[in-house]
Amino acid sequence: MHSYAAALHRTIMAVDVAGYNDPGRTLVHLREVHEGLWAVLKGTFAETGIPWDVCFVENTGDGAMILLPPEIAKADLVAQLPERMHAELRRYDAVHSEGARMQLRLALHAGEVQQGSHGSVGKAVSFTFRLLDAPEAKIAQKVTGAELALLASDTFYHDVVVEDPAAAPADYRRISVSVKETTTVAWLRLLGASPLGRSPVRAKDDFPALVGAMMAVPCIRGAESRRLLLEMFPRREIADQVPYQSQDRLHVISLARTCLRFEDGLACLLEVVRTLDPESPEVRWFAEVVERWPGTAAR
Repeated sequence: MHSYAAALHRTIMAVDVAGYNDPGRTLVHLREVHEGLWAVLKGTFAETGIPWDVCFVENTGDGAMILLPPEIAKADLVAQLPERMHAELRRYDAVHSEGARMQLRLALHAGEVQQGSHGSVGKAVSFTFRLLDAPEAKIAQKVTGAELALLASDTFYHDVVVEDPAAAPADYRRISVSVKETTTVAWLRLLGASPLGRSPVRAKDDFPALVGAMMAVPCIRGAESRRLLLEMFPRREIADQVPYQSQDRLHVISLARTCLRFEDGLACLLEVVRTLDPESPEVRWFAEVVERWPGTAAR
């Protein structure tokens, strides 16, 4: 019969490399990325003043799970670590080729964790990895090109981030998370997002880019919020002609095609979107796509 140590309340960090298994990466790229990830993590901890050897670290293949000891203050961690990690990541990317560059996702949570004979055990650990897989965070990072996507659990955000102005709580936004059996909310902060205009959108022939930008906006992508959006549409002659499709992407395509048939149709759509979601990076990106579209004068 095994005797295990008692569970301890730990700060949990889960990190992975976005697009680690991208088909464009060769084995040489993967090796560089793997080594680079650990260099970034160790450099981040050194710069933050957290001794690496006091943490429990597990290699997850395309990322890592790190348990911090209870004596490491959560407030100090969240106030310093994101910027330190972003700086280390930028240093790494600056000297590596396209295929070996990294975008990282980092999830923060806290909870009871027990050490088993083959690793860490606890619902809090599994929950942290669910946050890391949040589709909305992945889309936001892909659309904006953010170098680091930081996710905080709802409790971690309210108990730690909000309480310290140095943690930049206003830079986070609330997102929905639905992964496997987990349905919850989290708070997303994007660091190193591309300035608007850095990746110009081609003119009239880039309909897929328009659809992609629309699908990235939560109030367009979600069926219920899209229904509300159409109800609020200022021009009924546009909204009433959007053919209904049961699949979200097909319905969004119908919405895009209908808006393009009318003068300033995209500008009207953007106006409603900004009413529902005025600040998110995805909306700013969608606004750029609209403003670059031929013949569109965004409102």
